[in-house]
Amino acid sequence: MLSVPYVHTTFTLPHELNGLAKRNQEKVYGLLFKSSWKTIKKLCDQEENVGGRAGMTAVLHTWGSDLKYHVHLHCLIPFGGLVSDPNMSWKWPKRKNKLARYREMCRVFREMFLKGLKGLMEKGEVVYHRSYEQIDKELSNKRWVVHNTHPTANTAVIEEYLSRYICRIGITNSRLSYDAVGKNVEIKYNDYRNQVKGEAAPKAYRNLEPLVAMQMILQHQVPRYFQRVRHYGLHAGATYKRIKDELPSHLKRNGKTVRTILQILKELLKGEPNCCEKCGSLDFEEIVLRNDEQYLKKILLLKKRGPPSEKAGTKCIS
Repeated sequence: MLSVPYVHTTFTLPHELNGLAKRNQEKVYGLLFKSSWKTIKKLCDQEENVGGRAGMTAVLHTWGSDLKYHVHLHCLIPFGGLVSDPNMSWKWPKRKNKLARYREMCRVFREMFLKGLKGLMEKGEVVYHRSYEQIDKELSNKRWVVHNTHPTANTAVIEEYLSRYICRIGITNSRLSYDAVGKNVEIKYNDYRNQVKGEAAPKAYRNLEPLVAMQMILQHQVPRYFQRVRHYGLHAGATYKRIKDELPSHLKRNGKTVRTILQILKELLKGEPNCCEKCGSLDFEEIVLRNDEQYLKKILLLKKRGPPSEKAGTKCIS
């Protein structure tokens, strides 16, 4: 991330498309990413909004707090854009608290998604019992939800929030309990509908039959190898690698990382060198640990991705 304020924007898929998304998860989720980025790129390219190169990091969520199917994309977007002039200067948006008009952002997002969906359905890559014309008629005049926050330079809270869901779904064991007597699964969730502005959302509880609870959890499992976190524009790895040496130092946000590494190294160097706790020896030998062939065959030898290297791992012991 860059050393500039960021906007937290959420792109939400209309609930009328839930059935379509469940049946075509990989394509619809991918289209949601592409449409959201195209929306930001198009609006930030326009001089009346920003007039500079944008960036975006997006995380896919398919759940609400109560585990209902609620497909949306959380995005961290730099507040402004990079101008490709000799000085690589940063250009701020024309408006004080937003990249573009909210209604315009909702409209462009809707147009981008429906245009992409039409192409996928015409190619037969997305299959559904309703035609594109029926979907377009129902949703083309509806306002799609794009929620924006004011820009902030303190992004630690939202970064921590999003990072918790990169490798798991939206519920923890602490919010799940099983009533052996009633044979029900109880879910604790945030009741946002009854939330008072400026206060934390009150907690509510929901009782489910075990099989229903299992289904609600499993519906949020994304397709195998689907990338639930994606980076675009200035945040894309290839783009940043190409321009990082030309970026002004005040736009780079890596000082904290460097300081942290040096602090860790400093603390490690204060102690004694690693040695055997029993004999105090500093001599080590390497023992080859063979790969588990059954694990490779059952888990990793799949069509989409080849197996890891056959080279055996090594481990040092005293």
